[in-house]
Amino acid sequence: MNTRELEALLKRFKFGLLSKATDGDYKEADFSSDRSVVIANSELNKLLPADITQQRSAAGFRRFIQAKGGYAERRAFIDEAFEPALAYIDSLITNSDKFSLNEDSYELGERLGRGGFGAVYKYHHKLLDMDFAIKVFEPAFASNDDKIEGEKRFFREAKMLFHLNHDNIVRVYDIGRTGGKPFIRLEFVDGRTLSKCIRDMGSVSFERSKKPIKGILSGLLYAHENGIIHRDLKPSNIMVLKDGTIKIIDFGVSTYLETGDHTRLTKTGEQICGGAYQDPQLVSKPSLRDPRSDIYSLGGLWFFLLTNRDPSADAQRVLQNLGSSMVTPAQIDIILRCLNSDADKRFQSCKEIMDLLFPHIEANGVTAVMGKSSHRITDVTRRDIFRHLNSGIREEYYENGYHGYYEFKLFGDFEELEFLKRLYQLDSMPSNDSRFPNFEADIRQHTINNEDWERNWIFTDDRLGLSTGDDDTLLRFLCEMFHPAVRDWKNDLEERVCLEALRILNSLITEDGYEIYESDKISGRPVFSYRYCL
Repeated sequence: MNTRELEALLKRFKFGLLSKATDGDYKEADFSSDRSVVIANSELNKLLPADITQQRSAAGFRRFIQAKGGYAERRAFIDEAFEPALAYIDSLITNSDKFSLNEDSYELGERLGRGGFGAVYKYHHKLLDMDFAIKVFEPAFASNDDKIEGEKRFFREAKMLFHLNHDNIVRVYDIGRTGGKPFIRLEFVDGRTLSKCIRDMGSVSFERSKKPIKGILSGLLYAHENGIIHRDLKPSNIMVLKDGTIKIIDFGVSTYLETGDHTRLTKTGEQICGGAYQDPQLVSKPSLRDPRSDIYSLGGLWFFLLTNRDPSADAQRVLQNLGSSMVTPAQIDIILRCLNSDADKRFQSCKEIMDLLFPHIEANGVTAVMGKSSHRITDVTRRDIFRHLNSGIREEYYENGYHGYYEFKLFGDFEELEFLKRLYQLDSMPSNDSRFPNFEADIRQHTINNEDWERNWIFTDDRLGLSTGDDDTLLRFLCEMFHPAVRDWKNDLEERVCLEALRILNSLITEDGYEIYESDKISGRPVFSYRYCL
C-alpha cells in the first residue's frame, strides 16, 4: 500500500469512528479491516492513542467514546487523536512545492507538545544518532489570512533564534516545510519544564533558586544584547535538563528591540493575551519593546520557585509568610523590585541583577564568579554517602524459629570486578602496580590473593572518581547499584531493604539538588536514573 492509499485508509478509519461516536454506522467488518492495516504500520500504531488502537470492535469503541461527553467533545477527542498520525502521513507525501524531511534519515517519535500554533514532535536522526525536536506550524481554527500572518511570525521566531548560540537558549538548526507545513528543527531538550519540576519536588529556598535564576538571567542577557526580548517567559517555557542546565524555549511572541540594527516588527492589531507572568504594561501596549518586560517575568518565575504559586497582588505577604529560612527581607525586596508594575522602578537590565547575585572578582586578569565550583555534590554529602554505604542497612527477620537479618550489599549479586566492568573500561585504565598491565589486573589480584586493600576501597581510589570526580560519575554508580541485572530481589524483605537504602541516598543527595528516580522498567523491575531538581 503506497502512502496515498494509506492516507485514504487512515481518513476512512477516522471518519468511521466519528460516525460511530455520533450515533452513525461503522460496520464491524470495515472497522476490523481498517484497524488491522493501521496498527500493522509501526509508526501509525505509535502515534495513535492506545484508547483507539486497542479497541477490538466498533461497538467497544462506541462504549468507550460515550464517556467523553456529548458529540462536540467526542469529535474533538477523535480529531486530536488522529492529528499526529495524519500529519505524519502528510509529511511522507512529496510534492514539487513541499520540503520533506529525509525519510531514510529520520524516525518520528512521540508528540512533545501542542498549542494554538500546531505541535512539536521528537525525531531521531538515524545516521547522526541524535534526537531533534520538530516544531510544525499548523494553527487550529484560523482563517487563511491569519495562517499567512501566523506563518510569517513562525518563521520570524526561527530567524531570530537561528542567530542565538547560548547554553541557556534552545538552538535552532534549520527551517523548511514538511507536508506543506512550515517547520523549525530545534535542539531536543531532554528534561522537565520548570512547572513540572516544582510540582514534582516542591518549592525551594532563595539560595537554591539562584542556580535556575542564574541560567535564565544568562540566556536573557545574551538575547537582550543581541536585540531580542522574549515577552512570554513562564514556568512552562523554562526547561530543566537532567544535569541541571536551564534552557529557555518558545520565543513565539518575542521580537527585536527597537535599535539601529533591527527593524521594528510590529503586527497591526497585535494583541497580548496577558497572564500572571507577563508584564502588565504589555496588555495595554502590546507593541512595547522593552527588555524590562522580561525582568518582570523573571520576578514571576522567582516567586513561583519559592512558593509553587503564580505571582499575584499579595506577593509581598506570601513571601513574608515563608519565613527567614526560605527568604530574607532583603531577598524579598529583590523579587518585588522585579515585579514592580512601573518599569522605571524595576532593575533596568539582567546584568544589574547578575552583579547583585553573583559578585565578580578579578583573579589573574580573569573575571570569575565567587564561589563557583565544578561540583554540585559537596564533600560533606559525599562523605555521608560513603558512610551510609559502608555501614549498610539491615532488617531483622524471624523464620521457622530462626532469627537472622538481611543486609544491603554494595554490589548486589555481583562480585566487585563484575560490577565495576559495567561502569568502567577497566582494561584500558592504568595499574598502580608495575607487575600488572591495567586496572582490571589489579582488581583480579586483589580478589584472588586477598591483598591488603581496605574494605570498600572503591570510594578512595582516584581512578574510579567517586570521591574526586564529577557528579555524573558518582550518580551513575549509585543508580547502577539498584539495576535489576545487579540486584535480584528474591523476596519482599530484600526489596524493602533496597528501597530503604535508596530512600536514604535520596535524602542525602536532595540537599545538593539531585534525586534518583524510576525512569524505566525491565521485566517489571524498576530501572533508576538521576536528575537535577533545583
